[in-house]
Amino acid sequence: MFNSGTLTFLLGSLMIGAGIGVKATEYPLSEKYSGTSFFDGWKFPVETYDNTTNGDVFWATAQNTSLLYVNDAGRVVLKVDNTTSVPYNEKRYAPKLLSKETYGPGTVFVMDATHVPYGCSVWGAFWTQGAYWPAGGEIDIFEGINQRTTNMMALHTSGGSCTIDNSTTMTGRIDSADCDQSANSGSGCTVYDQSDNSYGEAFSQAGGGVFVTEWTNESIKIWFISRANVPSSLSSTAESLDTSTLGTPTAEYSSSTCDIEHLFEPLDITLCGDFAGLPALLQQTCPALQGDKTCYTTYVIDDGSTTYANAYFELNYINIYASSSNSSGSGSATSPSGIGKATTTITAGVGSQTSTKISSTNGTTSNSASGPTIGLKSVRLSWIMGMVGSVGIWMGVGFFW
Repeated sequence: MFNSGTLTFLLGSLMIGAGIGVKATEYPLSEKYSGTSFFDGWKFPVETYDNTTNGDVFWATAQNTSLLYVNDAGRVVLKVDNTTSVPYNEKRYAPKLLSKETYGPGTVFVMDATHVPYGCSVWGAFWTQGAYWPAGGEIDIFEGINQRTTNMMALHTSGGSCTIDNSTTMTGRIDSADCDQSANSGSGCTVYDQSDNSYGEAFSQAGGGVFVTEWTNESIKIWFISRANVPSSLSSTAESLDTSTLGTPTAEYSSSTCDIEHLFEPLDITLCGDFAGLPALLQQTCPALQGDKTCYTTYVIDDGSTTYANAYFELNYINIYASSSNSSGSGSATSPSGIGKATTTITAGVGSQTSTKISSTNGTTSNSASGPTIGLKSVRLSWIMGMVGSVGIWMGVGFFW
């Protein structure tokens, strides 16, 4: 995502020394998040609204259990509010979570989803972000807007040279090669998945899939594997992961043309905002705005039951694999502001599903986060779910747009 200071969902942080490079392809399991324990690794943002991508959303809290819950299938759901009629000049609620840990080179992030957010004005993402954005770098692993049919991956950098090596073998289509935030209107160096089931309705119809990101000082590689092709080695219980078995990546950023070691230190939904809400991009897959109508007045306000019926993530799990040198937690993370054990069954508005309500365990929201650390390279994972403006979930490593 661009113009964002943080990700809606941040997935934790592990820190490692600045000079460490990792070449091994096999990584041991470091953390796993699924079911009701999923929320143990996340915290809520300090901000009450999206002030990073100018999305028209308020961030949900632990009390918004109809937006963050575990359904009967045991999957985690993070969704935009589609049951409230929002009056003009108000925003719509959406989830944003930040990882309690930070991560560095020598890390592999795996997200298994059966549904990702889509729809007119919807902007969902799973990404990482380093300190002092964009100086610390950003990796966009999953990002989609409106009614597009393919996933977009990207890096965002500043203050150094980082481009895509056109000779690198990948299955994705390069759209923009310069990763610097000052180039290409801040779009980053973007790669589009050429599989029509990597985003949107087709993603869900295919049973979803798995996004894998390997980050070393030598390269950043991203794979998308549709459900029918997911190998047995990619499961929530896998104790290790050998990335050499995954084949050609969908996107690859090589250190041959990008100073990964120095530019990169260390699951969101928003609405409209600086990307999904641009009229020229909106009308590519949605009806053109009429008269003086904006993305906000056309989609976000009033009844959202139809517009945001598909604005949600449904996750099987998120696993973090890390080399032995990248395994120390930051030690400063706080509890995830009250999301805890299941207590009650409620209807949550995602189709006809029944959800498991998540109860508060401490009654207060802690927004403290460890600040940047000199001599360390680390990022947080983020998820963002949002509507016009932005609604999100951040999964604490860093995603780019």
